[in-house]
Amino acid sequence: MALGESKARTEPDRPLEIVVVEDHAAVRMGVEAILRRAGHRVSAATDSPEDAHFLVLDRRPGVALLDVNLSGGDGIELARAILEQRPEQPILLYTGFAADLRLREALAFGVRGVALKAGAPEELVQAVATVASDGVYLDPRLREVLGQSGSVRARGVLSKREAEVFGLLAQGLTGEEIANRLVLSAETVRTHVRNGMRRLGAHTRSHAVAMALSAGEIEA
Repeated sequence: MALGESKARTEPDRPLEIVVVEDHAAVRMGVEAILRRAGHRVSAATDSPEDAHFLVLDRRPGVALLDVNLSGGDGIELARAILEQRPEQPILLYTGFAADLRLREALAFGVRGVALKAGAPEELVQAVATVASDGVYLDPRLREVLGQSGSVRARGVLSKREAEVFGLLAQGLTGEEIANRLVLSAETVRTHVRNGMRRLGAHTRSHAVAMALSAGEIEA
């Protein structure tokens, strides 16, 4: 089962409003078509980082889908600027380059997911749904690049329960869903997440999931 894929939930509870930022017109039109077929509303689409910054902050979409390599700027820096002003904004990075070492940095400052353009349309739909539902989506083909950081610690850092929780996060489950699955309180799940992040030296949940995967603490 791919990261971000949940057997219990494969789509959001309601149609989402999405802002798409992509500088290749054909790709942008294709992404819009995929999302609309899935029942979502693309409220804005642009190739301009400056316009995208304003649109995301103004419209507060369910998901902002940002191309990483924009001809007029940098999608990762755009994500950082948006999150500095609106930390709760769900952002999904969309990239054609799996070897981009900056992806780990993006996860560390609050990006909730990364999807590869090589993926099938249903993978993109699943990635959007997972990020919108407060889950973590990491394309399974990113494991190699996410494991190239020297900051990854030795296996065995997480407790058995922490590893279980992070494994379910990697499947795209929310904290509430994990609590129901493991018959725990939501606060207990949050405590396991906080403790696991501290043990791994991670800054965000998505960053922690990436580190746990690359360290072999959890499986994809």
